Amino acid sequence: MKTAKLALVEPRPENHSPVRRILHPTDLTENSDNALAAAISLAKQNHADLLLVHALPPPTPIYEIESSVRPEAEEALAQLLKRVTDIGVKAKRVLIKGSAPVSNNIARCARFFGADLIVMGTRGKTGISRWLVGSHASRVIARAHCPVMVVRGWSSRVHSSKRT
Repeated sequence: MKTAKLALVEPRPENHSPVRRILHPTDLTENSDNALAAAISLAKQNHADLLLVHALPPPTPIYEIESSVRPEAEEALAQLLKRVTDIGVKAKRVLIKGSAPVSNNIARCARFFGADLIVMGTRGKTGISRWLVGSHASRVIARAHCPVMVVRGWSSRVHSSKRT
């Protein structure tokens, strides 16, 4: 007869949360709004810090040394930070620039800042567009050191079906 070894697990105190830092990658468009709402809700529930992250696309070889959208991204990220902190969530902003793909930079940022959870949006592309372009979310899931929660944003299919 075999016996199983049991491990004793001490209960966690009521105020202890395994999620202390949430990373929210955003493309700074309405596509990220649903994921932002989920990240804010989770941050409030867990008394967690929220990192608002935007990864600039890698520069185009030969033509760009730095992304031309950086000033606009910095301003949009600053406005987003103000919106989030005004509702009582402890948050910071991070603008990533690098030559690696966006998904790699997001995963590296999560590891660097010790994120316990990544909450990101997806447009819900299907078919040939997803096959050709791929999905940032699926690539982040494959590379991340922590759990990734993917929240569907508005897709063109949703908008077109609501109009009829």
